[in-house]
Amino acid sequence: MSSEIAIDRTHCPSLLPPNPVLTVLDVSHRFGPGCSKCAELTGERFDTNRCAACGSVVALHEVSFEVGPHEILGVVGESGSGKTTLLRCLHKDLTPQRGTVHIAGGSIDRSTVVMVHQNALAAGLYPRLAAESNVAERLLGGGMRHFDEIHRRGTALLSELGLRPERHGDALHTFSGGMQQRVQLARALVDPPQVLLLDEPTTGLDPSVQADLLDVVQRVAQALGSATVIVSHDLAAVRVLASRIVVLHHGRIVEEGVSEQVLEDPRHPYTQLLVSSRLT
Repeated sequence: MSSEIAIDRTHCPSLLPPNPVLTVLDVSHRFGPGCSKCAELTGERFDTNRCAACGSVVALHEVSFEVGPHEILGVVGESGSGKTTLLRCLHKDLTPQRGTVHIAGGSIDRSTVVMVHQNALAAGLYPRLAAESNVAERLLGGGMRHFDEIHRRGTALLSELGLRPERHGDALHTFSGGMQQRVQLARALVDPPQVLLLDEPTTGLDPSVQADLLDVVQRVAQALGSATVIVSHDLAAVRVLASRIVVLHHGRIVEEGVSEQVLEDPRHPYTQLLVSSRLT
């Protein structure tokens, strides 16, 4: 006689990883007229991203990766490796000529993907306006109209990101670079994004300021449950924040993996050179 054992699967945790929030599939983009030989005449073999046949620059070629909820992905590489073009494609400032950028559950718009720029002015902040006014401007753009509600929300966001209340009314240009980055983050959190993009967030900051800012970014990414992508020359900052790293060279991904493995035991010659140059 056989008997069946009933298993209640409603409380069994899934062994599969969570579905990605951000999926980048075979994204390619070039600047210039392009030709049939662009991919063939660029990359590692020729040590260039400029096509000798037509002069076009292959900024990205068949770049693919995924980022899950609560995950921070680091993208590293030298100037000209394709990092900025990749960010612009993710932010929809550029439309890739091939490939797709997909956000789980919806289209890419103002509230879905938010970029924190290296420079506050590039992010559209107003240097002569108060920190709270810069946040209020985005709240107004999102449809909020009641002064008390705007003030309460703006104050809460700035305080959460470590800006003392007595400084909320100070003009943005009186703040240090690290404090301006916090105001940018506060604006970004007005509509909590699904994808948070960070463009060289620690450039030009003192080490102590960098550490404080990285702590804030880490807390924000975890609290939001967003997919976060940080692009940086600063391998130390990427190592602190990112669980995984993608290495770009001449617009191609040449290595990717867990941060500790990539930075402590790099396999690709370019990654080895990148790591060693930061140690000397």
